[in-house]
Amino acid sequence: MPVRVIPRRTSTFHDFPYSSPERKCFHCWVINITPPGPAHCIHHCVYCYAREAVYSDYSEGPIVYGNLPELVERDLRRMSLCPPVSLSNVSDPCQDVPEVRMQTAGLVRLLVEYGISFVVTTKGDARFLLGIPGFAAFPRKSVAVTVEGTAEMLARLSPQAPLFKDRINSVSELSRCGVYTVVRLDPAFPHLFLALYGENWPEKVRSLMDTFAAAGVRHIVVSTGRLRKTRRGPSFYHTGSWDAVRSIIRSISPEAAARFEREYEYTSYWAGRGYMLRHDLRIAFHRRLRRMSEVRGMTYASCQELSAGECDSPGLPNCEGVALPFVARGADGRFYPVAGCTANCHASCAGLARPPCGRKTLVSPRPLGLSALR
Repeated sequence: MPVRVIPRRTSTFHDFPYSSPERKCFHCWVINITPPGPAHCIHHCVYCYAREAVYSDYSEGPIVYGNLPELVERDLRRMSLCPPVSLSNVSDPCQDVPEVRMQTAGLVRLLVEYGISFVVTTKGDARFLLGIPGFAAFPRKSVAVTVEGTAEMLARLSPQAPLFKDRINSVSELSRCGVYTVVRLDPAFPHLFLALYGENWPEKVRSLMDTFAAAGVRHIVVSTGRLRKTRRGPSFYHTGSWDAVRSIIRSISPEAAARFEREYEYTSYWAGRGYMLRHDLRIAFHRRLRRMSEVRGMTYASCQELSAGECDSPGLPNCEGVALPFVARGADGRFYPVAGCTANCHASCAGLARPPCGRKTLVSPRPLGLSALR
């Protein structure tokens, strides 16, 4: 079905929607290339949470916003302080769709020109960004490539996304060009590892970590998933992610599926509600993987399911592993990094009489509003 390129009518500006003091996500400007919804990402991963968002668009054909650089530049001209930008949280910004890549490239070019910190999260091939002048050398960025496990696991969880070897090749070349690369082992389902590889499954994880380290990865981010038993939207989307993942595990090992059913419990957490791996098992899993990462020279963080003190490598500026500070407008109209800023305002700046940016009102877990940055 042809891609519809439409103008976005309103500002792109919004932060992660978490207000809890337990919030772990750094403050950022989330820019989505498409609306959320199943038609707007070609990967169709079975566990996808983004297409189940409250505000999902259930159009039959794919939609891409066609005026994002213009909208973002308009907001930048009204800002004196800018948080790091996250591309893109509801669909893959590097999926193999020309209209998507054109918007992503335009945004990255703009962010580099203005000096804005940013992170690109993708399963796609981000190497086309190397053609943007200044991209590789720009210091305040990272590219995070999602690799949910082994090649056998990707064939079951994200069969329409790029193959394992293609994702690793992308990471390797980006790393060789000086780009700070992250692998998101996200979600990593312990019971799928168990079903495929038996009790020796940790050896497979060690092999994965060897592959990531050899590809030049600097940091690993892991979650064990937050699943739903029902899905929002029209009736033909009603199979929930919990059922989809359980079915995959059961097709390999009914015993592992039975453990999955017992050990993924309904949990209300600061980042939302859903079925999550039992807390004690989650801590043990993350700590085991952290040891595997650190011994290979990579740092480690969990995503939205444990506090930093429970499992993350010490001294990280944020869960992305690399400094992505707020930037302040200079006299020339470009933005320059705020020294000492982590963008983790409520955690890093708590109790400071004068935070690095000089704005004590930002020392809060509440999502940022555009008006506070003018």
